Amino acid sequence: MYVATLLLLTIVAWCARGIPVPDSFAFRDFTDFTARVAHFGEPDMLSRPDVNGPFPYPVPTIYAFLFFIRLFPNPLAAFLTFALLSFFVATCCFSWRVKRIAPGWLPQVAVWSTLFLGYPLLFLIFRGNIDAVMWVLVLLGIVAYTRNRMLISAILWALATSMKISPGLLFVLFLARRKYRMFAIAIAVTVVFSVLALAGVGPTIRQAVSDSSKTAPFLRDTFILARVSPFFDESLFGATKQAISLYHYVHRSDNRPFPPILPGMRRALRIYTILIPIAAVLLYWFRLRHLPLLNQFIAYIVLVIVLPQYSYEYKLVYMYLAWGAFLLFLLADVATGRVRVPARALHTILFSCAVIFVPLNYLSHGNINSAGHIFGFAAQVKTIFLLLILLTVLRVPMHSSLFGDLQTLPGDLRLEPDLN
Repeated sequence: MYVATLLLLTIVAWCARGIPVPDSFAFRDFTDFTARVAHFGEPDMLSRPDVNGPFPYPVPTIYAFLFFIRLFPNPLAAFLTFALLSFFVATCCFSWRVKRIAPGWLPQVAVWSTLFLGYPLLFLIFRGNIDAVMWVLVLLGIVAYTRNRMLISAILWALATSMKISPGLLFVLFLARRKYRMFAIAIAVTVVFSVLALAGVGPTIRQAVSDSSKTAPFLRDTFILARVSPFFDESLFGATKQAISLYHYVHRSDNRPFPPILPGMRRALRIYTILIPIAAVLLYWFRLRHLPLLNQFIAYIVLVIVLPQYSYEYKLVYMYLAWGAFLLFLLADVATGRVRVPARALHTILFSCAVIFVPLNYLSHGNINSAGHIFGFAAQVKTIFLLLILLTVLRVPMHSSLFGDLQTLPGDLRLEPDLN
């Protein structure tokens, strides 16, 4: 079902739209930010007005760009090579792991079709976003976590979190195993990475903090409140913005273009900023902490995508990790009869992942390059399926050998947790 859905929806998408990425997106993140990082060491690097506004990411991200700029004559080519190779190597390793558990051909078709047809990867590469680096850190952190290498996992996740705060949700997995010291270490290492990055940017930490603080209003007015590419924003607040926009469209009195920030957006943002953290804490306390680790992991990956105030299509590459963990659970534990899970729950997750991985941008009317376009709702469709996965893992416990909830399969020591 998963493979058939992935193939069918991908074919429909490409027939309807062709290459479903706006031309204006071509490597935009990498080229814009490398233009700024070229001024590394200058006092106003973070707030230069001539490089597309203030630097919109936390300061440690600069060093990822700096790595490609300083070491390679063609930074963009090096970055794209790194991104493609990291996904390909990860898929090869995952394919080998799947083959050891299930030698059949169908699981391999699922693995490789996800790599070659997955739209989030295409969008990430075409945009040139730094999540291509963060994705590797998160993946390696998950591998370390499943092998009980908690310190390595904490450092890797802390490095990713210092670049963008949302992967910090994975720190809660340390609490699930009562690794309170590792939880504290992960937070401390994130702070250390951030302070060292500020000191490196300089000229003083205080000046770097002052320059970096100019990012907040820029992000709020440009990316969060304004409707920039709403058809690529899978966050819950992105869906809220679309609902507000639809309301104003229905009640408009003339055909004048919408202003960049519609009435009601600022109030909605204030309410969202208050309610979402409270809801997340309550969800963790009353439900998530009582679930098996696989459930928690998938839930946190979904929340990493939907909770931020804006979350573009490239962030869906983290769902590859949740899908991979679920596929291993399906083949190693469910197919062998060691765990019983309702078929409806399994089909719901697989079908939802297929929808999330395909391009849906033909679900729009008009010019896809128009930021004010009202009828682009492909991202909100994916948000619904992300929430469907979240509701499923909240409802159906899934004890897995991957996270050590079950004993190892005979002859497969890689599934056994390191208890030392």
